[in-house]
Amino acid sequence: MTVRAFAAVALMAAALMAAVASQPLYAQGAAAQSAAPTDGAAAEVLFRFPVGGVVSSGPTVAAGRVWLLSDSRTLYTLTVDGVAIGKRGLSERRAAFIVGDAFGRAAVSDGATGLSLINKAGQEAWRVELGARPDSPPAFASDGRLYVSAGGELRAFAPNGRRLWSARPGAAPSSPLVVGPGGGPAIGLADGRVALYHPDSGVATELALGSAPVALAAAGRLAAGLADGRIVVLAAEAGALSPAPGSPAAADAPSLGSRPAALAAASDTFYALGADGVLLAVDGAGVELWRRRAVTDGSTAALAAFEGRAIVLTRSAVTSYGPDGSVYRSLTLRNAVAMPAIAPNGSVFSGGADWILYAYRFERPLTAAAGPVIEPLDLSAVDAMAKEEAFWSVAPWSDDAAMERLYDIEKSMESGTIGMDSRRAALYLSAVALGRMDAPFGSGRAPTGPAPRGPLPRVYACGLLGRMGLPWAVPVLVEAFRGDPEPSVRAAAAYAVATIGLDPEGRALGAFAEAAGRRLDGATAGAVVDAIDGLYRASGALDDRSGMLALLRIAGGDYARDIRSKAEKALSRVSRGR
Repeated sequence: MTVRAFAAVALMAAALMAAVASQPLYAQGAAAQSAAPTDGAAAEVLFRFPVGGVVSSGPTVAAGRVWLLSDSRTLYTLTVDGVAIGKRGLSERRAAFIVGDAFGRAAVSDGATGLSLINKAGQEAWRVELGARPDSPPAFASDGRLYVSAGGELRAFAPNGRRLWSARPGAAPSSPLVVGPGGGPAIGLADGRVALYHPDSGVATELALGSAPVALAAAGRLAAGLADGRIVVLAAEAGALSPAPGSPAAADAPSLGSRPAALAAASDTFYALGADGVLLAVDGAGVELWRRRAVTDGSTAALAAFEGRAIVLTRSAVTSYGPDGSVYRSLTLRNAVAMPAIAPNGSVFSGGADWILYAYRFERPLTAAAGPVIEPLDLSAVDAMAKEEAFWSVAPWSDDAAMERLYDIEKSMESGTIGMDSRRAALYLSAVALGRMDAPFGSGRAPTGPAPRGPLPRVYACGLLGRMGLPWAVPVLVEAFRGDPEPSVRAAAAYAVATIGLDPEGRALGAFAEAAGRRLDGATAGAVVDAIDGLYRASGALDDRSGMLALLRIAGGDYARDIRSKAEKALSRVSRGR
């Protein structure tokens, strides 16, 4: 490597270190029309962030990020500590919704019928045209898949934007979407039903409740606030919805006495807020714990739940309630122009009429309930699938048999008919990608080495796992990258991770950095560079610096000029945030 090239790489590395360092906090002086709190002594202002206009949508808080849109048509992204992350110009002054996921990304309405996925840096990762106005804000599952209801159709998208499935509930929605037990979407319907969908297939289990559900919330169970004021808690077991064990009879369910305005879930408690200001707490069986008149201003209210805390938010006030329903803290906001939001660190965010986003210290750090989780892919289940295939098939590990099955899976993915077979298909793809297929029953073990033996089925299986777009496949792809003897398979596994666009635990980036610490073949080195670049473009940031290290090692390594140049360009993009 020339001295000039080495110096260029060193400069890019220095730029990278500067880019990942915390950016300065915006700390402007408060103007006369600030959203100032009054609660005896003034609440502590943690920071002020200028937003170039009046806040028209948001703030929204998730995964340590805050998003908001000002009427200057600018979407801002910052951390809950006030560090500027990015901003993006939009075509509209207002957004119908801004919803954050667990990975620092956000779904934002784009025009009347569009939806954009904005990455951590405020860049658009993908966009989808829904063809109809969304019925409510979308909902993110734990693994980043997105559920949207629009035009009488419920749709599920992978984190990379690929449509997974769609379903028609058969009645108009009566409640916003939530993620229900098991990680699939739950929705209330105008004919009095509540429907809970399987996350992989879109197959629903339903229960008639006698009154339209207008609000839902889920932790381990699903709570429904009905139009007649009742609050019922449901269990999802053995693929069916039913009243939670120990719950009151439907006629005796606790009632708010008015239409529910909001519902929120902690791990063992559900909180419901009525249109008339009554705040009700019920336990995991739906038995009333306490009720009281909440502090509201008669306008629209929101509700947040944490362990031992219920938080009621209106445009002019934020109030927290303790485990027994007593008022714990209150905060009054003057000249606030948008609904405030609260983060688990206890900070309240409010947009002021002076074009400033204010962050106030309000509560101690709070613990949010763990939401419903989608079952991850288990390697023991992969091996069980391989054994089952060996029992029923005459040649499950042969290249021809594997390719035929892979083509069938690909066709069902493209046509959207994979349905309930998606989890089984993922297990089969994983078994092939890892070369773990067994020999046919009664014929002894397959030859030593991967099975199928030819690289083509394993390459194809890695590609299909990537196209599925779900991050639970990343550990499988990392194992294939680390352990397969064929460069083409290792390259396919790396590309597949980039196609998924998420590396939640940094496993792939760590494997890339480890591999780049030794001499790689050209195909694998090029694939690693493309994969890291792809992950960065999809997520907007590489929180794990292992990816930078891998690029630096390849840029400065003993590789062909085109590979080194590709690594240098990727490192430059990542370090400059472009």
